[in-house]
Amino acid sequence: MAQKLGIIAGNGRFPFLVLDAARSLGRDVVVIGIKEEADTDIETAAAKTGAPVHWVSIGQLGTFLKILEDNQVTQALMAGRSEEHTSELQSRETI
Repeated sequence: MAQKLGIIAGNGRFPFLVLDAARSLGRDVVVIGIKEEADTDIETAAAKTGAPVHWVSIGQLGTFLKILEDNQVTQALMAGRSEEHTSELQSRETI
């Protein structure tokens, strides 16, 4: 049985390319779209294979982890950029 892959989708086309590649390899996928960054069209692309999509704000690390755990994701990766909120994330890390 293949391990379930979590794709944390930032902005740009890269999340779509990763989703397509995972699909071609027959991987089960769960997509977590970063609300402030990811293209909403990722939902349409994910629906082609029945992959669920969850929308989370970038600062909600606990929510990311809970989604991954609840969906029994064993591997996860970030695909795409998250440039607009880098300073926000860095300031939260110092708190």
